[in-house]
Amino acid sequence: MSLFNKGTSYANHQHALQWTDRFTCRGGLSRDHVTVGAGLAELTFQGCHLVIPHKPEEMPLAHLGKVLIPWPNRIANGCYRYQGQEYQLPINEHGSKAAIHGLLAWRDWQISELTATSVTLTAFLPPSYGYPFMLASQVVYSLNARTGLSVEIASQNIGTVTAPYGVGIHPYLTCNLTSVDEYLFQLPANQVYAVDEHANPTTLHHVDELDLNFTQAKKIAATKIDHTFKTANDLWEITITHPQQALSVSLCSDQPWVQIYSGEKLQRQGLAVEPMSCPPNAFNSGLDLLLLEPGKTHRLFFNIYGQHN
Repeated sequence: MSLFNKGTSYANHQHALQWTDRFTCRGGLSRDHVTVGAGLAELTFQGCHLVIPHKPEEMPLAHLGKVLIPWPNRIANGCYRYQGQEYQLPINEHGSKAAIHGLLAWRDWQISELTATSVTLTAFLPPSYGYPFMLASQVVYSLNARTGLSVEIASQNIGTVTAPYGVGIHPYLTCNLTSVDEYLFQLPANQVYAVDEHANPTTLHHVDELDLNFTQAKKIAATKIDHTFKTANDLWEITITHPQQALSVSLCSDQPWVQIYSGEKLQRQGLAVEPMSCPPNAFNSGLDLLLLEPGKTHRLFFNIYGQHN
C-alpha cells in the first residue's frame, strides 16, 4: 500500500520526508518508515544516511528503528513478579535467555493521520498471558525545516488495572554508513551499568570505571559498547561526528536512560542510541518502572538531526 504518491515534492521544505511504500520528497532530508513496529527505516540529510537503513519489505536485523513497548531492552528469563503474581513472557533472545524489546516491534501499526510533513501510527496491545494489560499506543513522526525529525511515542492504559510499563526506540545513528571506529562520540552520562554473562545489568558505575567516559567528545576507535547509561540531564543530546566527512548526527531526548550499542551485528556501520524510560530488567528491579494507572498516558520524545560542519 502506498502511503504517499511517489515523487511528490515539497520543495519549500529544507527537510523532506520518505515513507513506505515508498515516498520521496525533494529536499535536504528524507525519511522512510514502515508500519511494522512503527519503525524508522531510513533517514537521510542532503544525500547522507543519518540512520542505518533497511528496505521496507525486509525483516531488519538488530531491531533497526523499532518502537519498544511495553518494555525496552530485556527482562531476564522473561519472568517478572507484579503485585504478588508471577508472569512468564516468551523468550525471544535465546542466547541470553531474555524477553527483549517488548511486544509491538513486529506488529503492524495502523496509519491514523497523514499530512505533508507528519504521520501518526497507532497500535492496540491486548492483554496476553505474559502481559495481561491493555494499552493504546501512538507514534507521531514530524518533519521540521529547522529541527529535523521529531518523534513522540505515547501509550495510554485503556484497561481497568494499573499496568507496569516502559518504552524505548531503537535507531542506529550513522555518518553515512561509515565505520563507528572513525566517529567522535559525545554522551552526557556519568553513570553506566556493568552487565553479567547474559547482558543483564548488575551494578551502576561511574563511566571512568568501565572506560566508557564520553562526556567530552572522543574517538570510539575499537571500543565495543553494549551498555546502559544513566543520562546526566533531563533533556540531553548525543552526537556522533565524522571529521573527514564533516558530518554530525545528533539525537536529543528527555528520557532518563539510554542504551548504546556499537553495532557489531551490523558491521559497526552505526551506533544504536536508544532512549529508554527505564533500564533493562526494570520489571524485576522496579527501577524507574512506570506504573501506568487506568486512563493515564506516558510520552517519550526524541529528535534526530544532521548537519555539515
